[in-house]
Amino acid sequence: MEKGEAVFASVPAAAAAGPPKNSSLRHRKPVSTVAHEVVDELVEKTSTLSLKEPVKGTSAFGKYWRLLVSPVLLTALATYVRFYGIGRNQSVVWDEAHFGKFGAYYIQREYYFDVHPPLGKLLVGLSGYLAGFDGEFKFESGQPFPPGPHFFYMRWFNCIFGVLCTPLAYLTALEVGLSAWTAWYVALSVALEMLSVTLAKFILLDSFLLFFTVATFFCLSKVHGVNRSGSLLSAKGLMWLALNGLAVGCVCSVKWVGLFVTVLVGIYTVYDLLVKFYQTTVDGSAHPQTRLSVWKYLVHWAARIVCLIIIPFSIYALAFKVHFTVLSKSGTGDGSLSTLMQASLEGNTLEHGPRSLAYGSRVTLRSQGLSPNLLHSHGHVYPDGSGQQQITTYGFKDDNNVFAFEFGMETTRTQNRFATVEYDPEMPHRIIDRTTILKDGDIVRLRHKKTGCFLHSHPIAAAVSSSQYEASCYGGIHVNDPQDDWVVEIQTQEKSPSPAFDGENPDEVHPVSTNFRLRHKVVGCYLATTGHAYPSWGFNQGEVTCKRSLFASDKSTWWNIEDHVNGFLPVPEQQYVAPKPKFWKEFVMLNYGMMASNNALVPDPDHHDELESHWWEWPILRSGLRMNSWGPGAFRYYLLGHPFVTLFTTASLFGGVYVWRDSCCVATPENEFGRLLGRVELCSSRGCVPVLGSASPLFAVCFDEQSHLPSPLRTCDILCYFCFGLLG
Repeated sequence: MEKGEAVFASVPAAAAAGPPKNSSLRHRKPVSTVAHEVVDELVEKTSTLSLKEPVKGTSAFGKYWRLLVSPVLLTALATYVRFYGIGRNQSVVWDEAHFGKFGAYYIQREYYFDVHPPLGKLLVGLSGYLAGFDGEFKFESGQPFPPGPHFFYMRWFNCIFGVLCTPLAYLTALEVGLSAWTAWYVALSVALEMLSVTLAKFILLDSFLLFFTVATFFCLSKVHGVNRSGSLLSAKGLMWLALNGLAVGCVCSVKWVGLFVTVLVGIYTVYDLLVKFYQTTVDGSAHPQTRLSVWKYLVHWAARIVCLIIIPFSIYALAFKVHFTVLSKSGTGDGSLSTLMQASLEGNTLEHGPRSLAYGSRVTLRSQGLSPNLLHSHGHVYPDGSGQQQITTYGFKDDNNVFAFEFGMETTRTQNRFATVEYDPEMPHRIIDRTTILKDGDIVRLRHKKTGCFLHSHPIAAAVSSSQYEASCYGGIHVNDPQDDWVVEIQTQEKSPSPAFDGENPDEVHPVSTNFRLRHKVVGCYLATTGHAYPSWGFNQGEVTCKRSLFASDKSTWWNIEDHVNGFLPVPEQQYVAPKPKFWKEFVMLNYGMMASNNALVPDPDHHDELESHWWEWPILRSGLRMNSWGPGAFRYYLLGHPFVTLFTTASLFGGVYVWRDSCCVATPENEFGRLLGRVELCSSRGCVPVLGSASPLFAVCFDEQSHLPSPLRTCDILCYFCFGLLG
């Protein structure tokens, strides 16, 4: 062991000694007072302990059996049970209707929108590409597969990831110090677990998610082993730390539920850095092997920042970069994209009209905020507030997104000038003007094409964001309301890469390239999006308000023109070349859109689903999930956990409370963090550290070799404790 690399080890003596008398850490049983010097003595005496005890009498054949033969046999078993009958149902089953379809979109390079990160779906697309799938089949639910082996090859590809979970679980069990027999139990629990066996047979994301989750924990166990040996900053240690970060990046890039195992890695890292921080305070003359220099402590920080923050984030961002690169054609998800991103897609449906806006131009307006949808209205009204027609944002192309620019009320009143009405012989005094160019600072009214009302605001609280003003659609061409007036404020002009458009007037509003704000002339607030959604009375569409904004850089108040139609203005001879979209802007906006869509996925309380199950039913196997139609002659799939694994795991949670009670201290809300940090090793026989949780005010997290393993591994912890006495 190198000098300065010794790490605290957990020994029962620390727990037996107990916490200091005046500490807010309490033991469930009366304990004697321990002096502060116990910590230093404990560190010195246990610095050479390692994670695993040496196996006595281990022969070459024993190692060969444990590290090669056993994983091969377990992998063969997992392969058999998962591949068995994988092609019996020759139609689209369950969520294959979603993820198979997304794979088809990748092959045809058509853009789509989904609530999950893209890595898992990219792997589905890769499986289709390797299988020779052309992407024409769209995976409608229950639809039979066309002739050919392509879809079964895609299922096999997914199944391989499910198979690999078994040997990884076995090797993880060995790495954390479990016996060979217990490791076999762990691996068999994973290999024969019916939920994962069933899910691995189909084109889903679950096999990828489970594989990267198990890989993350395996790498964490390797990091723990290297860390206990005092060589985490060696080439081997940094390799496993980087692989741990790679696995974290992959699991989060498949589904956001991967953040749970990411939190586990984070908690372990924070605990380890706290321990190493204590080592920097140890007296080097008295304990030279325990002392850790500040410089080396900073290197530990740097290694974790690079491996556990930069690498995972780079993997996550790279998945989106590949996603944007592959999906280069217009598709079903265009409505969720910014205008510049849409313009970069082949075959986009943007209306390439005149390059300058005029009064009377029919347009769609897209928000530049984190929820970049189109300004929208419909005939429904607010149930409270003004009771006027709703103004929302909507993520799909729709006739209700179309507005037209009308002259401000003063211009209409004094000059009798109109832009959104047709000529009426009975009113010859009206001037119909659809060629006056719209410029910065102009006062305009926005008229909804379908209902005829005007964009409106007033000092009435918004329906959701009550600190802002309500935006509504009100009145009509014959209603003269000064609160329909808005002032155009141009913010930026995006430059086209084509030199043919270098001469565009920067004071004019141009479709696609001009970012502007709309300031209410009377109230002084700005038309804005909040990122929130209206309740069901607003069809869960995006909230639009009038917001007092002190900063011109507030993107929630920025808008741009997406579609533009005006038959009275000339169209440029050369096709407009839009500026290239900015990756990081699209990355942030897409992730926010995914988050908003996830939050909107809530069950309808008025809808009764006979097939629905509740979270509490799964740990006790009260019910499962029917995966496909149970028609006559159909192969039926019912998702249900393995009775032994599931029920014993549930029971082990209660048994774990007993183990924890006898071996852990209790962290109470009155704990002082500094006092805990100074005596953290007193609890390290079962390593309790207080953690602020989202579901409870404060709870204890136990950092033992087996205390945060997946359910089969945690079950082994309890099983060994009660049955074999392997946990001391």
